[in-house]
Amino acid sequence: MSLKTRVVERIKGSFLLEKPRIYADIVFDRKLLLDVFMLMIGGTATALQGIVNGSLSRHTAPGFPPWLSFAVGSALLFIFLMVDTRGGRSISWKSAFKTSPWWAWLGGLPGAAFVVVITLMMPIHGAAFVYSIYICAKMITSLFIDSFGMFGAKQRPATVPRLIGFSIMTAGVLMVSLDH
Repeated sequence: MSLKTRVVERIKGSFLLEKPRIYADIVFDRKLLLDVFMLMIGGTATALQGIVNGSLSRHTAPGFPPWLSFAVGSALLFIFLMVDTRGGRSISWKSAFKTSPWWAWLGGLPGAAFVVVITLMMPIHGAAFVYSIYICAKMITSLFIDSFGMFGAKQRPATVPRLIGFSIMTAGVLMVSLDH
């Protein structure tokens, strides 16, 4: 199959026009509620991280808060890694290096970019503006990742209900941003 044919087929498979459907396979149990709660904690933490780092950058230098954020985070994550992997013994490192795609080892780069950009923008624009743009960019990227099944993600076509929801969210972001 030619490259052009593969690209066209991939694009065709990434968008799906269909009637909205009720997802009967979603079960609202304690595990799902715990997952939602943990995600809310993560969302709250990233919102706090930006404003705290932005504030510290006004009193130190723009490069210090991202460094501090990663230094403290790395120390805590190292402890988590040691507990989770029994000191690293439960990971087959040789197999992980052989079987993982090259880009899987670059996960810290987007995180560093996020922390630096948020730290620089927060004192200038404020939390609502910065995070509304951030969320919109995150949703656009997520929509592409899901639609094309990028980076090993399960492919979920961009259905009409998802695109409508995305459009409504984008309108909300514009409302927050234009009032800046």
